[in-house]
Amino acid sequence: MRFLRRPVAVLLTAALTLGGLLVTSGPAAAAGSTLFDQPFHDNTVTGLGPVAVPGVPPGVTANAACLTAAGNSTTGPLRSCPTNTDPQGSGKLRLTPATTSREGGVFGAASVPTSQGLHVRFNTYQYGGSTPGADGLAFVLAAVDPANPLAPAAIGQPGGSLGYSAAFSGTTVGLSNGYLGIGLDVFGNFSNSVYQGTGCTNPPYISTTGGRVPGQVVIRGPGRNGVGYCAINSTATTTSSPAIPLRASTRAASVVPVEVVANTTTSSYTTDTGITVPAGQYAVRFTPVGGTARTLTGGLPVVSTSLYPSPTWLNASGYPRQLAFGWVGSTGAVTDFHEVDNTRAVSFNQVPDLNVSQTSAVTANPQPGDPVSYTVTAGVDPGATETVPISVTQTVPAGVTPLGAYGTGWACGAPSGRSITCTSGSGPFLGGTTLPPITVVAAVTGTGVTPALIQTATVATSSSVDANPGYSSSTTPVAPLPAPTGVTVTPAQSALNGGIAVVVGGTNLTGATAILVGTSAEQAAGTAVVLLPCASGPAAGCFTTAADGTLRISSMPARSGAATVNVTVVTRGVAGSASFRYAATPSFTFGTPPRGKAYQPYAFELTATGGVTPYVWSVSAGSLPPGLSLAPSTGLLSGTPTTAGIFSFTVRLTDALAQSITRPVSLVIDPLTGLTIGVPVSATLGAGFPGQTLRDQLGPVRVTDDRGPASGTWTVRVSVTNFVTGGGSAPETIPRGQVSYASGPALATTGVGTFLPQPGVTLDVPRTAAGWSGAASGNSATWNPTVSVAVPPQAVVGDYRATLTHSVF
Repeated sequence: MRFLRRPVAVLLTAALTLGGLLVTSGPAAAAGSTLFDQPFHDNTVTGLGPVAVPGVPPGVTANAACLTAAGNSTTGPLRSCPTNTDPQGSGKLRLTPATTSREGGVFGAASVPTSQGLHVRFNTYQYGGSTPGADGLAFVLAAVDPANPLAPAAIGQPGGSLGYSAAFSGTTVGLSNGYLGIGLDVFGNFSNSVYQGTGCTNPPYISTTGGRVPGQVVIRGPGRNGVGYCAINSTATTTSSPAIPLRASTRAASVVPVEVVANTTTSSYTTDTGITVPAGQYAVRFTPVGGTARTLTGGLPVVSTSLYPSPTWLNASGYPRQLAFGWVGSTGAVTDFHEVDNTRAVSFNQVPDLNVSQTSAVTANPQPGDPVSYTVTAGVDPGATETVPISVTQTVPAGVTPLGAYGTGWACGAPSGRSITCTSGSGPFLGGTTLPPITVVAAVTGTGVTPALIQTATVATSSSVDANPGYSSSTTPVAPLPAPTGVTVTPAQSALNGGIAVVVGGTNLTGATAILVGTSAEQAAGTAVVLLPCASGPAAGCFTTAADGTLRISSMPARSGAATVNVTVVTRGVAGSASFRYAATPSFTFGTPPRGKAYQPYAFELTATGGVTPYVWSVSAGSLPPGLSLAPSTGLLSGTPTTAGIFSFTVRLTDALAQSITRPVSLVIDPLTGLTIGVPVSATLGAGFPGQTLRDQLGPVRVTDDRGPASGTWTVRVSVTNFVTGGGSAPETIPRGQVSYASGPALATTGVGTFLPQPGVTLDVPRTAAGWSGAASGNSATWNPTVSVAVPPQAVVGDYRATLTHSVF
């Protein structure tokens, strides 16, 4: 039978054979490595390989997995079941009790490598529930990141999905990054197309009408989220195939031994139990209740490089480099006990076996912002040599944030969430080798964090693309060092763009693992800038230790806004701080300079804010009006301009931190207006009779002397025409010799000098009206002259008019 499985394109050949099978906890083939060996007979997990109890999908109350051996209610991720227990040494791993709507699953805490093939053995027990028993039990495999080879965070969907596949056309997601799901499906819904993702082509043994195919062993292939998890093999050939007995009424009667072999190598392989699997093939051999062994075989799924988060998860053949593995059981309205024991995973040939350990240092009552110091040490167990790079990933508890990591020979990436990964050089690393330690700098960022939480909930793995990962779920506490005190930073301020070198002093700085630069809030949130020790000499983004014990930052980090921050020195589990100021870039605050005038004193202060004083003011382009200057220390623009015009120039301000800003300025200098005079347009002297004298004031006369250096002395001449009326005959004319003029005193003056009044004079000829004598500077004077007219006796009646002219020079 041949069929194409989508969306992961691979041609599969499936076969079913018969033979004998017995699964007990026994040795692997001589050449292989034992990767996992957990009998699950005791009330704690005592075998080889740690286990994880993942979370559950939405809608499931809790993971029901427990150990049937009684007596442990406090220790480890797996504890004794509350009911239906066994004596110590005679227990099983129970995935679900025989109650409705339960789901439970257990995984190896770390993945296993596929580089040398994989042979997994276990016994299943499905029994004691309501007829016909449900739902079933699955052995599941999922791809993981080789650099962070932890079990999935949650098991897959309950019910007919058996903890592996997506369901309802992909609207509920399957086991994250699934590779194979091998279901011992009593109830039959694992053969129902409802319980798979999108993109599947259904073979004849999968019901597309919502029906069940009870009592079958069904294999589903790769999937992620709501895509895939398509059926690739089954003991059924059609949806009407007879059921295979996979359960019984009692535990003893229900045992089904299972072996799963994945030959990811390039050569055929025969297991120590006699199963021969060609290269690139898998085999699933099981013995039904009361029956003889049967085997499902087929081609290993070749996974598309776009299915999983990164193509680096796959080897050149398209197989996952590392596989998480586990067992999941589920009940619905119909129930069974679902249990396993004697679980064992071995490789065909020996693989490098990695190890990892951790220490932690923290104060007794850590608060947000306090440091947590870790040391992570990885190595290779005696045996096979590791020839490829080793990755170490540490995941810290909730409420703690990794800030950075470093170690000799390690390249450490930036933190990702609560994890941080470091990768070694290319090797080789001989068996028995211990690699240089990695220092991980972390900070408390939440409440309720205790030393006990840090010691029991920090997980580290060491892994590669071909090795059995090392796993550590606890840290060994070490005492913090004495806290740094009297911390100083010199200089203690910087521009926002940073870049300056500073010296950090104080006591107890020995063993500094990091310098944090940020506000108290940023340090409490784990978002401060982290400077780790420089790998080789001063550089940006790190610090060095000088011979005198001080710490040197060759280039302070930049900052987006002004603030006073803490420069915090972190040593083992403790820290000490000093303040450091980031000053905002200066900004100009002055408005448009007022207009000036030639030869008149001018003063306007340029102003700014921000930055660090003292400021230095200068003109960086263009030129000031002649006669003006800009005071470098005060920004005062002052002087006496000597040239009129529009002057454009650029003002530069530089603060004490060498931060500079510029602004274009345009200043208008108005020209001199010269020597001007203003007089009334007209005046009326009143009415009278022949032989009388008429007298009145003309109104204000004003002289303004705006000649710059030529100002200081002026004279006003006044003249008048004859007064005439009618045709201007002799009787109709008052000669100008009848007119007299007196300036009177000045009404107002400006400038330095003396107003020279005219006491009185006849205007028969042009006369001096008034004058000014003073310093060579601008001035003005205003007066209101009195004009008198002696009317001759022979004058005729009429309106007489004359023109009186003032001239200034």
